Amino acid sequence: MATHEQEQEREDQEHPPEQEPGGNRKENENENWSLSLATYLGLSFSLFLAHLPRNALTLLPNLQTQVKGLSFALLQAEDQLRQMRSRRKEDSKANARVVEIFASHRNGWQEEERRLMQQLDEANEEMAHLRARMEETERVEAEYKARVEELEREVGERDEMIGFMSRRVEFGEESDRNGGHGDVEEASEYDYGQQQQHHHHHHHQYQYLNRQQEEQTGNVFGSEYLGSASRFWAEKASVWQDAQYESLESLPHSKHYVTRESPWKLNGEGVGVSSKLKLLEQELLNLEKVGDGDPSKVPLLMRKQAKRYQALAGKIDDLCRKMQASDPCEPTLSSEFRTQRQTEFLLEAFRLQQRAAETGQKLMALHAEVGKSYYVEELGGHAKLTTRRSMDSIRNNFKEIQRNLEIWLARIIGDLKGILARDGASRVREYYVARYPFVQ
Repeated sequence: MATHEQEQEREDQEHPPEQEPGGNRKENENENWSLSLATYLGLSFSLFLAHLPRNALTLLPNLQTQVKGLSFALLQAEDQLRQMRSRRKEDSKANARVVEIFASHRNGWQEEERRLMQQLDEANEEMAHLRARMEETERVEAEYKARVEELEREVGERDEMIGFMSRRVEFGEESDRNGGHGDVEEASEYDYGQQQQHHHHHHHQYQYLNRQQEEQTGNVFGSEYLGSASRFWAEKASVWQDAQYESLESLPHSKHYVTRESPWKLNGEGVGVSSKLKLLEQELLNLEKVGDGDPSKVPLLMRKQAKRYQALAGKIDDLCRKMQASDPCEPTLSSEFRTQRQTEFLLEAFRLQQRAAETGQKLMALHAEVGKSYYVEELGGHAKLTTRRSMDSIRNNFKEIQRNLEIWLARIIGDLKGILARDGASRVREYYVARYPFVQ
């Protein structure tokens, strides 16, 4: 068929149609083209039919079936394509709606966040303002309290001074009425009353200091507490100390008292604690030798208790050395510094006394543990008797050490309280003489 078309074109090129003038020429050309096309189609169809295989007619139904199947698949594909396009449009619309909603929500969230941040800043500013006001209020309250305490102290001092002056006036009038015969009796009664007042006043002072010591749970004694205790001893003394003292040399019939050594000037050797601790160490070694290989915990508990006593005795020795290095009775020191140091020593002694009481409780628990233990019953013969004697001796040594430490601390505390009371008396006398010079 392609060869026929080429031959026709070649003939047309070799023998071009003659050009006729006018419309007849165009009509002839159209007719020629129509004949050529019809001839070409006829020849093409003839060649197609000639080249068809013999079984082509049998394949025609199959081809028609395939064409129908392909047409149906094409229709389905077009339908699916239309559905996908519609879904895509709907999805795009939904996505756009979601984006709009999210954008609106995001703007709302940002607005809420800015509002919350502003509220937080305002709250912080309000907290700072309230904190400043609270500090200012606390400062004013502290000033008011200090002023009230000062006024109460001044009122108390004036009341004491007025009472003292009124009593002196009454004593003077009474002596004038009696002609001077009752001076000695009135003076003795006055001294006795002042002594009773002093004893009662200092009894309250000791109770106050003991309550302060009991409230201190642990080993913490702040500078404020020490300063308040020092001011307490400096400001709260009684007027009883205004009475005149006479030396012992002017009293011919008084007893001659033997001065004892201050307890804080002694060490562990002086009170007999060190020797008992050494003896206790030796007895513990003997007990460990006798009960070697025994799994009981009693020797270990006794060893721990002995270490507690050694540590407590060392603490008391350190306190005594501090007091000896800074003698509370040294007259060259200032009264305020001496009172502060004495108060610190007294508080440290109270703390050690509390620790001694706790050690005593642990000793009682140790005795109970020894009583429940079957350590002695499992040994036999001579070893049993030796162990019993050793444990009895250790128990007695523990009791004696506990008693000696408690007595030592009690004497130190009593001595410090006496020194504080005496220093308070001398300072109160100096204060009254300086503030009220008309008092004789």
